[in-house]
Amino acid sequence: MLSSDRTPLRENSSPARRARQILLTLVRLGVGISLLIYLARSGTIDFRALTRLLIVWPITVAAIALLLLDIGLMAVRLSWLFPPLGLHLPLGTSLQLTLVGFFFTTFLPGAAGGDLAKVYYAAKENSGRRTEIITVLLFDRAIGLFSLLILPVLFAPFFLQLLRTAPAVRILVFTSAILSFGMLAAFGVCLYGQSTVMRLAQGPFAFLHGKNVAGRILGTIGAYRRSPGTLAGALGLAVAANLFLIGVTALAVFALSPANLAAKMCLIIPIGHVVNSLPLTPGGLGVGEAAFNALFELAGLHGGAEALLCWRIWTALVGLLGLLAYLRGFKRCVIEAEQSAASTEVQEAARLAADLRSK
Repeated sequence: MLSSDRTPLRENSSPARRARQILLTLVRLGVGISLLIYLARSGTIDFRALTRLLIVWPITVAAIALLLLDIGLMAVRLSWLFPPLGLHLPLGTSLQLTLVGFFFTTFLPGAAGGDLAKVYYAAKENSGRRTEIITVLLFDRAIGLFSLLILPVLFAPFFLQLLRTAPAVRILVFTSAILSFGMLAAFGVCLYGQSTVMRLAQGPFAFLHGKNVAGRILGTIGAYRRSPGTLAGALGLAVAANLFLIGVTALAVFALSPANLAAKMCLIIPIGHVVNSLPLTPGGLGVGEAAFNALFELAGLHGGAEALLCWRIWTALVGLLGLLAYLRGFKRCVIEAEQSAASTEVQEAARLAADLRSK
């Protein structure tokens, strides 16, 4: 995707490679379905419990509302990340782009279908700034993952008793802390140690096709040195969005098994969603359910796998809105800030002219 800014983003793999990718996807999908069947036969998942959703429909409405708030915050975050680069992504377009990405993440049987869809639609018709736009989208994704990793660390002081009595949970929280610190350190190096990264670009990172692309990527990240408020705001929105994600999962537990609703879920739900996001099976199918079941049992709770299945149903419902956004089609998503200002002035002049004519 980053090899050239003069050619459109397109699939250029050979038929044999595409066949291998399809086969790998089918194998991964089969593994996920097999895991679900195993969990059902072992009694870990009771699919009949999902019928409770027909009874507790107000909880479903509340969950969908939280998911929409989550998507709205992600759209605002993505829109905020472009102005430091002299680019502009209108909030409405950012919301449409986020909904489409959510749709592909939910329904496309791949590891990163939603991210690829956002990259494609945001970067098209922007051949001159494609590298910067793709970098911002990946950076936005990294901020979301970082905020999910630090949540167990932030909640840990409130559940010291659980950490003392459950060594496995303690190890998982410690691992989240290490991973989040590693991401923060890597960002710091990219932000303030660009010369070091440029030297690496000549060796292990030669896939970036020379120093030009690597320099543009680093320049994109380095632009945020002048906008610490943008970084702080984006991280705050990411944390808030993931808190809504925890809330939706907690509502799933409350809908299916109210007795298992407990505050300590705040510690284990983010870890479960990190595992669910790993590209081991399409959408984490099966793997996420197994992880949630194990995490809930470590915390002395039950119904984790069923709660994640319930979450999948709700996300599928919201994902249909992304389908509508996809069918609506896209114009140019990201534009230069100067073009955005000029367009605003033209619209304002047209509005004033219309007002004068009406008078």
